[in-house]
Amino acid sequence: MAADLLDLKEKIRTEALGLGFKHLGIAQPSPVPHYSAYRDWIAQGRHGEMGYLARPDAVTKRGDPALILEDCQTVISLAMPYRPPEGRQRPAPIGCGRVSAYARTTDYHLQIWQKLDQLEDFIRGEAAGDVSLKSYVDTGPVLERSFAALAGIGQAGKNTCLIVQGTGSYFFLAEILTDLPLPPDPPYTRDLCGSCQRCISACPTSCILPDRTLDARRCISYLTIEHKGLLPDDQKPLIGDWVFGCDICQMVCPHNAWTPKQDYPLGENRLPAELDLIGLFDLDEGHFKAQFETTPIERAKRQGLLRNAAVVLGNQKAISALPVLQQALEVETDPGLLDACHWAMAQIERGQSGERGQAA
Repeated sequence: MAADLLDLKEKIRTEALGLGFKHLGIAQPSPVPHYSAYRDWIAQGRHGEMGYLARPDAVTKRGDPALILEDCQTVISLAMPYRPPEGRQRPAPIGCGRVSAYARTTDYHLQIWQKLDQLEDFIRGEAAGDVSLKSYVDTGPVLERSFAALAGIGQAGKNTCLIVQGTGSYFFLAEILTDLPLPPDPPYTRDLCGSCQRCISACPTSCILPDRTLDARRCISYLTIEHKGLLPDDQKPLIGDWVFGCDICQMVCPHNAWTPKQDYPLGENRLPAELDLIGLFDLDEGHFKAQFETTPIERAKRQGLLRNAAVVLGNQKAISALPVLQQALEVETDPGLLDACHWAMAQIERGQSGERGQAA
C-alpha cells in the first residue's frame, strides 16, 4: 500500500509539472503551522478591511483542514510562476501608473482553477476507489504559505512572500486537500533572509514588520486593491506611482535578482507595465469592462482604479491632469474618487512651480 501511494504521489507530481506548476510538495494537515501567529495577526487588526480573513468560521477552518474536507489526510501544495517585472525598479513617466507584474495577464484564479480541475480529474482516474478532493487558489481558508513551507517548497521571507530557493518569489500558490494519505515531503526549514533588510528598507509605507508579518493596512497593494472608499491622506503620498498593486519588496529581494529561463503557463501579458492614467478617465463602465474584464484589475472596479489614478497624478504633480480631474469632480459621485480628485488637484496646484510639475 505504501509503495502504491508513493507511486501515485510521483504520478501526481509529474502531471502537475506537465500542467505548468513548477513545484509540488506534500504535507500532513495537522498540526497547522503558524496558526497561532495568524490568530494574533487577526487580533491586532492587521488584516484591515479584509473581513473574510477574520470571519469566525474562516478562522476556525484555517486551524483544521478537516473542517473543510472531512477526513483530510493530505495537503498538496503547488506553485506556479508568473512573469517578473521587466527591468529594474524605476518611476513611471508622468501621467502613467505602474501595475503589479502579476496583474498583467488574464486573472490567475481563472487559469489555475482550470489546471486544478484537470489535476483533480487525473488524481481520481489514478486513485483506486473513491477519493475526496478540495482545491483552492488563494481564496480558501488555508494558510497556504505555511503549508508550502511544510511541504518543502520554500520559506516565507521577511516580506511574507514565499521564496523558492533558486527561483525567487514570483509564484502563485494553490492547494488540493484530499483524503488520500500520500507520503509527506520533508519541510523546508532554511532561513532564506538572514540579516538582509532590503525589503524592509525599501517599503515606502513601512508595512513590513520586524516579526515577519505585514500590516496590510499600510501595504500599497492592499490600499490600491482591497481598501475601498477614501484613502487615508497620510498614505496617499506613499503610494507613489503605483495605480494597482506593488512589487517593490520583491524587486529588491536578492532571490529575485536572477531567475532561470522558464515557461510561463499563464500566457503573454495582456496589459502594459504602465497605464495611461489620464486616458482612464475616458472609460465608462462598459469600456472599463471591455479593457480589464478577466484581469485582476477588474477587482478594483472602475471607481477604485480612477481613485488610484487620481492619487498617482497628484503625487506626480501632473499639471496636464487638471482638466480631467476637474471634470471628474463634476460628473462622478463615488466619495473615494471625489476625495482623491480634490486631493490630487491640491497637490498639483501647490507644486506647479516644481520641476516635476513643469515636466508634465
